[in-house]
Amino acid sequence: MFDWNDLKFFLAVARGGSTLAASRKLRVSQATVSRRIAFIEEQLGVELFARAASGHALTARGEALVIHAEAVERAAGAFAEAVQSESRRLAGTVRVTTVESAASAWVIPAIAGLHESLPGVQVDVISTDENLDVARGDADFAIRFGPMPEGETLIVRRLTELHECVYAERELVARLGRPETVAGLDAYPLIIETSAPFGRFAKWLMAAAPGGRIVQRVTSLSSVIAGVRAGIGAALLPTIIGDGLKGVVRVTPPIPELTTPCWLVTTDQARRQPHIRAVIDCVADYVARQSRPPQDLGSEPSSLPGRTGTAV
Repeated sequence: MFDWNDLKFFLAVARGGSTLAASRKLRVSQATVSRRIAFIEEQLGVELFARAASGHALTARGEALVIHAEAVERAAGAFAEAVQSESRRLAGTVRVTTVESAASAWVIPAIAGLHESLPGVQVDVISTDENLDVARGDADFAIRFGPMPEGETLIVRRLTELHECVYAERELVARLGRPETVAGLDAYPLIIETSAPFGRFAKWLMAAAPGGRIVQRVTSLSSVIAGVRAGIGAALLPTIIGDGLKGVVRVTPPIPELTTPCWLVTTDQARRQPHIRAVIDCVADYVARQSRPPQDLGSEPSSLPGRTGTAV
């Protein structure tokens, strides 16, 4: 069997009257055109052209098949136009809200390629710890963390789970040793994030290492990361952040009780709009590709940045 590319060679020779004219039209070598024509004739068991020094002339069989080849050409052109028309139809603004780290780790990388495939779609990324009301239309969809969001008009989809480990700078771990249990964290200086969304993480760390010395309290994830990388102390970080920090290693395995589910939240009205659905599918597919089970302690780390955020 032959494909549409074979028919393009056939039509180019039929219209140009020679393999040389066809090669110029198709921007390939004359030898390539000759080989493709010979292949088509072999596959069909029919001589399509009568060869002469002056060029290629269609045989009676070739004349009969040109009509069908041109019909395929028109159908392929109509299909291409339909694809372009659909891309043009997918136009409008899509508003997505999530915490800053999820926006940086997932949303922005996911939509990077949309500008070429869907030039009419604009994505507004609203990075905030506030729970904007998707049901009220404050955003078209959201990525949330924590308990499953509830609401009569909400459509909720579970995306993945985020896992937490205690991390520290490599030289600090070499000096203090990797504890065999979480109780061994008492030997480490600790960095605590005190902002409201992450209070349960701070409480866990202080309960796990009641004798630990808190050397730094911060209110932002970036400050936690900076402190850990500087070797100031150990801190809780999600594996999708900590595993990607150069010079930083896990001090503990993933902590089951700190696993956080991640949800994509939208409304039926929003997801029925093609341009919004296209962005939702793009982000959800990206998260699915990036997500994987937590690695064992000491295994090769992941390189994807990110962070859990406010529970809905």
